[in-house]
Amino acid sequence: MKPRPSPRNRGSVLIVALILSALISISLVSYYQMAATALKGANRSFLSLSNVDLAEVGIERAMAAFYTQSTGVASATAWSGWTLSGTTATRTFTGFTPSPNATGVVRVYVNYYTNTGGTPLIVAKSTITPPDGPALSKFVEVTLRSRGLFGIGMVARSTVRMNSNARSDSWNSDPDNNSATAAVAYSTGVKRDNGNVGVVSATNGAITMASNAEIYGTANTGGGTVSTSGNVRIYSSTSPSNPKVDPSRIRRDFSYTFPAITVPSPTVVNYITSSVTTPRTFPNGSTDQLNTADGKYYFVFGSGSAINMDSNKNLTINGPVVWVLENHSGVTAIHTSSNADVIFSGTTSTLELYTNGNISLDSNNDLNAGGQPNRFLTYGTNPTSQTFTLSSNVNWYGPIYAPNMSFQIDSNCSLFGSVIANTIQMDSNSVFHYDEQLANLGGSSGVAVAKWRELQSATERAAYASVLNF
Repeated sequence: MKPRPSPRNRGSVLIVALILSALISISLVSYYQMAATALKGANRSFLSLSNVDLAEVGIERAMAAFYTQSTGVASATAWSGWTLSGTTATRTFTGFTPSPNATGVVRVYVNYYTNTGGTPLIVAKSTITPPDGPALSKFVEVTLRSRGLFGIGMVARSTVRMNSNARSDSWNSDPDNNSATAAVAYSTGVKRDNGNVGVVSATNGAITMASNAEIYGTANTGGGTVSTSGNVRIYSSTSPSNPKVDPSRIRRDFSYTFPAITVPSPTVVNYITSSVTTPRTFPNGSTDQLNTADGKYYFVFGSGSAINMDSNKNLTINGPVVWVLENHSGVTAIHTSSNADVIFSGTTSTLELYTNGNISLDSNNDLNAGGQPNRFLTYGTNPTSQTFTLSSNVNWYGPIYAPNMSFQIDSNCSLFGSVIANTIQMDSNSVFHYDEQLANLGGSSGVAVAKWRELQSATERAAYASVLNF
């Protein structure tokens, strides 16, 4: 018969079991506390990242108001729902639940909300209060700048098509910002990577590139994809050689405001009643009248009168000149061919062109050849449609703003400046060189982000403590 354990031994086993149970319990509690602490830390990290997203929501709401305002809507309407006082606008956005039982609030302060009187500024403070632990806050400051009408090189409402070795790039004709110094002509030695192309449309393929087309800059759409085929390139000075289409140079958040064009109506004008078909200088000696209110010579072309030059017949611009061809809807307002040029004399002559008609240039024409593009501004004013065609070795130096125009350039033609149209078609070795000097020319097309930063130090945040205390 096997002997039974003594009571003393049985007590020792029980004590050891109790000790082991206690150690296991302590370990489980410690593990639970460690897991809970880690979960809490991970949740706070998640909420901290979410806080930046909430601040961005506030920034986007302010940017949307700026955009609406830039379309011509009254400031009070564009900023409806905001508290307006002097130059500032403020608003609180609530109702955010970034995680279960956590709440989020965004307070936004905007200075110079009308985009006048100073540099527009947006500051957003987002605060998330978790169910346990103190609240978390993030501050984001965005400094804006007025975006010029020609702030991006090539812009279309609907489509851009680039085929057969068509390409775009940029340069700066006035790098020292001194009009008294000579303009810098475009060359490969001064080529830059801001030949940006933008299409407002969100349709996939709104930008289509094929057959060795190149964008030395960015391709921007309103949401759609960029269609590429046939050895095309979209790149910058720092892009790798492969892939040829640098994905970082494609953006899908593009927007652009197309402001209305105001055709001038001066007191003193010079009326053109028959088509100009022979060489002529504008102004022509003492017979043409100066509008002394602004120091310009205005030439208004009547219905049936146009500019039609060919066979080496040149027009010369010899002063501050404005051409107005507003009776030409559906017909050709300007046509040049066969080495007929528009020449700018001296360094101060300028030309502004307003027309609702069509423009057609072909066969070795030069307009403002080698000159600074800001001396030749073209405005297409037709509210529905008009056409602009450059073909066969035409060089055009100047920006074009024609939001309802179908623009086509092909056959070794070059445009130096900027172009804004409804549709843009580039073919057959045509090239576009954006002059960066035009960025602030021609009025405003809304605002753009000049600087974005998160305010992290107590000193940086304290600077906006009072204006965000609402």
